[in-house]
Amino acid sequence: MVALAALPGERRGAAPRRAPREGPWQLRRVLPALRPVVWHPGRGLRADARSARRRRAVSAVDTVVIANPAAAAGRVGRARDALRRTITGALGPCRYVETERPGHAVALAREAVTDGAARVLSLGGDGTHHEVVNGLMDHPDRGRVTFGVLPVGTGGDLRRTLGVWTLGEALRAIRERAARPMDVGRATYVADDGSDGARWFVNLASCGASGLVDRLVNASGKRLGGRAAFVAGTLRAMARYEPARVRVTADGRELGEHEIATLVVGNGRYAGGGMCFCPAARIDDGALDLLVIPHAGMARSLWRAPRLYRGTAGALPGAVTARVAEVTVQALANTAYLDLDGESPGRATATFRVHPGALRLAGAPGEASGRR
Repeated sequence: MVALAALPGERRGAAPRRAPREGPWQLRRVLPALRPVVWHPGRGLRADARSARRRRAVSAVDTVVIANPAAAAGRVGRARDALRRTITGALGPCRYVETERPGHAVALAREAVTDGAARVLSLGGDGTHHEVVNGLMDHPDRGRVTFGVLPVGTGGDLRRTLGVWTLGEALRAIRERAARPMDVGRATYVADDGSDGARWFVNLASCGASGLVDRLVNASGKRLGGRAAFVAGTLRAMARYEPARVRVTADGRELGEHEIATLVVGNGRYAGGGMCFCPAARIDDGALDLLVIPHAGMARSLWRAPRLYRGTAGALPGAVTARVAEVTVQALANTAYLDLDGESPGRATATFRVHPGALRLAGAPGEASGRR
């Protein structure tokens, strides 16, 4: 079971802390590093010059933090005051706003841009980041806004690609690294009500059993934490999923018909609480990484599951991999449930297209290494 580190302002229990990989954030070891002013015996207060310069550089920037109070089993809401102090202590003045319902982050991101924000930071899990990116990408002035990730929540797959494992690491990256262009994906699909749907995705899109996993995990409340919730959801989905048969076309080339377990289109590398579907994907290379995993029975699926975490699913018999700009998945039989950054808004038939350099990413790594 995944254990979350206590947030600032929250009393710690008796349970030992886990390694950073298993907890979305650890602030205790980070807070001292975020203070730009220190006490020197005999000399009084003295500001660290480098930190002071950085704080002056961002003091005029209108930064909006969009926080999901339900993230991390509600701890973001309970620790809001301490979180606000931590973020402003690292980055300077900001506006801190909270979501009130699913989908609200989309509207808040649009409002932030309309009101003149230059930097919009998403404090939550992958679902929150997904909503914020959709709000930014739908605004005509998105080109003047920088997007940033403050990672919490259950899945934590985007933070794996970005290589920031804790809130403190993310704040340091945003403060110290230059912003860089990042690619964003666009998906068109069939919504659950049969209408045409369209959304942006920042990390990874897929269809097949993965979309059913999303639905089961999101309905569960994620009480077990990230990886455990996705493992349990995957096992339940494997028992219920009827393999979809699809026709795949990539950049105008026919890739044939496939009975799929999952078809993945990766801007980032990870999904499902740490499954490395697209180990070579980068968020700034102007391409999407395609992986088609053929359906197998329950026993074979369990046997090959470790490959999903090791990043070697592309070597499975019958798997298809490619680097593409656009992929169309035509549903022929059964339901290919859609997955967009851990959300499942519809099903195939679907088209996925990359939009190179569509957003600027605050705290961008030199290369999305997905370390640890």
